[in-house]
Amino acid sequence: MKFFLLFSILGEVDSLFWEPLDSLISKGLEYTYAEKYTEATFYFDLAIKNYPSSPIGYLYKAGLLDLYMIDFETDIYEVTFYELLDKAVELSRKIRERANSDSQLVAWSYFTEGSAFAYRAIRKGRNREYISAIKYGLKSLELLRKCIEIDSSIYDAYLPLGVFEFAMTKIPPAFKWLLPGEYSKEEALRKIELSTTKSKYISIVALNAYVWVLAYDNQNDSALKIAERLVEMYPTSRTFRWTLSYIQRRMGLWREALKNHEVILYLTLRDQPWNSYNVGVSLYYLAISSYIVGEKRRALFYAEACKSELSKVTEDKPLKGKILRVVSNLSERLDKYRGTNLYVDPAGVEKYVP
Repeated sequence: MKFFLLFSILGEVDSLFWEPLDSLISKGLEYTYAEKYTEATFYFDLAIKNYPSSPIGYLYKAGLLDLYMIDFETDIYEVTFYELLDKAVELSRKIRERANSDSQLVAWSYFTEGSAFAYRAIRKGRNREYISAIKYGLKSLELLRKCIEIDSSIYDAYLPLGVFEFAMTKIPPAFKWLLPGEYSKEEALRKIELSTTKSKYISIVALNAYVWVLAYDNQNDSALKIAERLVEMYPTSRTFRWTLSYIQRRMGLWREALKNHEVILYLTLRDQPWNSYNVGVSLYYLAISSYIVGEKRRALFYAEACKSELSKVTEDKPLKGKILRVVSNLSERLDKYRGTNLYVDPAGVEKYVP
């Protein structure tokens, strides 16, 4: 009798720490957006452990690993990434096998499976495996469309659909026969905007994607407001600061970009001091921004530092050669500023004494 009483009490105590799946996923995503990978991994692993039959924990842990690999310029977790996506697909299909008449459960299973194929397609595209990327992308679209046909209130599915439809409006007419169909830019933007406000899980991801889409559509003022909002929400996120940097540079806001890149460099040196490529890229944009705003000696300093960092990079990086050419030319152009005494006059103009 004492054994059963103790077992009952322990069960009640354990239940106090049993967190709902959605809460675990939400916490994991919040840490993901803040690029706190250890904490995010903890919550996604807890979701997988406590809810092993749900695909959502596997799906978003794969998304976390993808972000990590982008952030740290590595493919160290690629095998695990694909294994997690395979598990998410497997569990999504199992849900449909036993869901019977639960249409909402079926719809969500199409969402998780479609999202798994979307993650796979994006990574294949990033690795320049374009045929595989197209194949998985089309499969993703098929599944996500089934999702909203069953339940149109699953707004998380609207983001990839909206991005795809927007992309189709930008394809030259000569190539549209490859992916036939009629697409409306306004409808595509509406879907993306809905996903930013009504998604259950991915509203922040949708906001970041919305910035890029608006920028490609030359709606720079709107894009800037959203990018600034993301940085306000997650000030230590390098991902969102790079998004903001793109908009600032696109709009010619070089002084603002300079300040932003100072923070990016700080965050990169704090979190990735061994990653000479990422440090070098940060220094590159500081050199360019400094030069454009007229701070020539500062530009020279960053250009020289960029060359020094990139000289440590032995891997084949697609932009390494281009960046080195630009900063080398910049250093030559600014050679007269080397070792000079500079001062800033009352008008804010930088001058030097030969």
